[in-house]
Amino acid sequence: MKKLMPIFLTGLIVLSGCTGEKNVSDYDRIHKRLVEMTGYEAVCEVTYHSPGGEDKLVIRQSADASGRYRLEGEKPEETSGSTILYDGNMLWLYNPNVKSRIKVSAAEKDKRRELILFTFMKNETRAGEEPVTDAASGDGADCIVFEAEIPGGDESYASEKLFVDSEEGNPIRLVIYDSKGEEYISEEFSDFVYNPEFDADEFKIAGELKDKVN
Repeated sequence: MKKLMPIFLTGLIVLSGCTGEKNVSDYDRIHKRLVEMTGYEAVCEVTYHSPGGEDKLVIRQSADASGRYRLEGEKPEETSGSTILYDGNMLWLYNPNVKSRIKVSAAEKDKRRELILFTFMKNETRAGEEPVTDAASGDGADCIVFEAEIPGGDESYASEKLFVDSEEGNPIRLVIYDSKGEEYISEEFSDFVYNPEFDADEFKIAGELKDKVN
């Protein structure tokens, strides 16, 4: 296991092609759709890039505009069922494979929130920059690429890009770059659901699990 993997695994244990020319109407429509998004769920393949290679995770991700989110591991096997959940107040880490089932951490220090689309939208709005189109090899889908700077001064989390399908308006890929402009983390979205109706307990930890906090 390479050293980058614990960003997700601490407490728990490619590129979609875009081609096309800039289209202002597409930008307006897609940006409006993102701004009006109240929640989403998706399956995400997350890749951690390092000079020594790549580590990949598959997680099921759900989030709402209030800041709550849930990341549930699916692959590799050792992460299956492991869950990171922010309920709006506390960050909960649940690992079904160990006795210490729940731990609590300060959410504002948690870099995992950079995987959440609402965090990107906050940064993108702050940056106030026009998006650009981009061309890359892949399936040839037309998309709009939004860019943002990541605040905080962390050299590993310097800037980011969000690739959005210009026809369907769904996110395809989120890339986080380090201060040298190299890909640090990339996230591929599939089975994306826009504004789903979440169950009442989607962002809650069951009471019997809270009793096992240590």
